Amino acid sequence: MCINLNFKKMKKTGIVLSCMVSFFMSAQTHDLVKHNGEKMAVNLIKQETNLVYFSMPNSTEVEKISKYAVASLTNKSNGEVATISNRINCEDKANFNEVVFLEQSQTIGLKKGESINSFFGVTKGQADYDVKKMKKRRLQEKAASLKSPFVVIVSEKPDETKAVLYQY
Repeated sequence: MCINLNFKKMKKTGIVLSCMVSFFMSAQTHDLVKHNGEKMAVNLIKQETNLVYFSMPNSTEVEKISKYAVASLTNKSNGEVATISNRINCEDKANFNEVVFLEQSQTIGLKKGESINSFFGVTKGQADYDVKKMKKRRLQEKAASLKSPFVVIVSEKPDETKAVLYQY
């Protein structure tokens, strides 16, 4: 009798837990809209720093995408729309301030563009901080003139900096 009651209690607990888990999973369904216009149905897991973690419906594999590639997430259960990032439009060299420097891990979901170099002659007595600032500005100007909103620095030497451009 005691074993039968414990089994019934465990069965009820299991049913309640499975209902809660299935409700939780269905409540996490979102529409992810990328800046390039692509739309995907996903199960949102979490957002961290510059990445969005999700899984595809009917899958448990965790995938990630750069927040810079995602325009918005729409919660399917209540229709709430959350803006993840605004689109960066670099039309010409004058918009160089809009160019964003990213780490390689933050480029998931963005298209890789061309590689660029920046050569910079250092004047004797010039501070390292000023040199780095001028190198970055030169990279931003080159990226903006090529209509690329994202730059990843690949290698940095005293007289040369190599970078890769990324677009939506």
